[in-house]
Amino acid sequence: MDEKFKYVFEAHSPIKIKNIPWSFCKYCGLVFLNNQATKWCIKMGCHNSYHPQYKQTINKLTKSK
Repeated sequence: MDEKFKYVFEAHSPIKIKNIPWSFCKYCGLVFLNNQATKWCIKMGCHNSYHPQYKQTINKLTKSK
């Protein structure tokens, strides 16, 4: 991750292709799955990986039970 880039919100731009069951962002490639990690990433926008809480949140939301 590039530490010089600061988090700036930029909304996703979802598109749907006929033969693929999920939508995805045409800018960052995020696949819109139905889980908590994806919902957080959608809320944070295309630059979600630069958000200060990204690593902590993704680890918490994707931890095996």
